Amino acid sequence: MRQLRNSKGQILVEYLLLMVIAVGCATILTKALISRGANEGQVIKMWNKAIVIIGNDIPDCANQKDFSKPNCPP
Repeated sequence: MRQLRNSKGQILVEYLLLMVIAVGCATILTKALISRGANEGQVIKMWNKAIVIIGNDIPDCANQKDFSKPNCPP
């Protein structure tokens, strides 16, 4: 019976340790992928790039090759 009580406490400590590790990893991944500001995350960079490309696409210009700025070559 004494062995069972000690293992319940150990299970709780291990569970809390795993939760701390999981929350720490999630925080690091969130900051690396979705952060804004000086160090933008990868998801934000790609999303911004897609918005710029879509915004610079001129509908009536089939010859447009560069979408970094809105232009239509003659």
